[in-house]
Amino acid sequence: MSKSREKTTAQPTPPKPDDGRVYKSRAEREAEVARWVMLGIGALVALIGLILFVAVLVDGVIRPNQPVASVKGEGISAREFNRRNSFERYLAGIQIAPIAQSQFASQILSNPQYGPYADLYNGLRFPTSGGQQTIATMVEAKIIAQYARENNISVTEAEIDAEIFKYFSFDPNPSTATPTTEPTLTLTPLVSPTPTETPTPSPEPSATATPTFTPFPTGIPTATPGATEQFTTFDDNRKNYIKEATALSGYGEAEIRTYFAEQALREKVRKIIIGETAMIQPQVQIRHILLKSKEEAEDVLKALQAGEPFAALAAALSQDPGSQNTGGFYDWTLKGQYVPGFDEAVWNGEIGALLGPSATGANGAQYGSPVIQVLGREERPITESQKGQIEDKKFQDWLTAQRTERGVTQDDILWRTWVASRPTLEEMGIPSNLVGQ
Repeated sequence: MSKSREKTTAQPTPPKPDDGRVYKSRAEREAEVARWVMLGIGALVALIGLILFVAVLVDGVIRPNQPVASVKGEGISAREFNRRNSFERYLAGIQIAPIAQSQFASQILSNPQYGPYADLYNGLRFPTSGGQQTIATMVEAKIIAQYARENNISVTEAEIDAEIFKYFSFDPNPSTATPTTEPTLTLTPLVSPTPTETPTPSPEPSATATPTFTPFPTGIPTATPGATEQFTTFDDNRKNYIKEATALSGYGEAEIRTYFAEQALREKVRKIIIGETAMIQPQVQIRHILLKSKEEAEDVLKALQAGEPFAALAAALSQDPGSQNTGGFYDWTLKGQYVPGFDEAVWNGEIGALLGPSATGANGAQYGSPVIQVLGREERPITESQKGQIEDKKFQDWLTAQRTERGVTQDDILWRTWVASRPTLEEMGIPSNLVGQ
């Protein structure tokens, strides 16, 4: 028995080999798992936060600041375009709204003869159309601003105020008070300063009444309000304008003032570019027949050379309705009013000579082939309307040249995604069905 007891108590059990593992209690293991779960959740939350941050950064900073157009490396951002497009829609809306309430609305808004109203209305109905005009306006403004900086041209606060006064028809220095009545706006056909592809003779005056509308009710003639009352009325109108423009377009007072500063600068640069316009200008008088093809034009040319009457052939064959009605006659016209090629031919051709399509470079032209006879060229007085046409064309030609010189680029896909849809026609109180679709 003693031997047996010695065997069981002699030496302790040797320790197990150390395999490097740390043995933890169950509570410790559960706490470690929980810690890793929390770390995973934290990482996931951080990742989601990063994704959201990047999305906000892209949508709120990067995309709005992408250039929809660039002028000499100076960009126009998508955000700027969108805000200005909204404001331009508001400006168009306040011009169209009074017309939309008149009995002549459909006629005026569907006929470009009555001025820009049809284009403004279509720009509101079709936002992309209005957006295209907005980006063109912004590019021109950028060109003018760059030219002004380069030539030390600027506008003063007083000149900006004057532009605002002009817009609201306010005279800060009124002359002696005289009886007056509310003005009635009369819409008269306007002549586009841009020549058409096919020259059109001036129509004979007619006794047809011109549609008119009165934006405000007329009443008994009253004395002109005093200076203080006039200013109060102007200031109320200005404040209401800003309030409504901000509510409908998002443009604030500072942006609206910047807009008027832009208009003042444009007018200042325009005057410098066009300079003085002489009231005596060279003009040309012609007869013209427009044919469908070069072959038909050559046949008519031979008939005229053989003695056929010009007026009879024009009435029977011309593709231009205007020349059909006048026997092909076009009265005195300023230089540059016809399309290139045609214009050069009438100014360089011999007076009395018959000019075929080869003389105009219009062989198979888009609108046909012309036969021309130059009746005369003279230095003649011009009207104020013609003076305006000359100056508009000169300034527009300058802007076109500047676009090329300054390397204007335009992202037509991007700006279309930023076109504004507000204010809507409904918000401006304008029906959407005044003209056909």
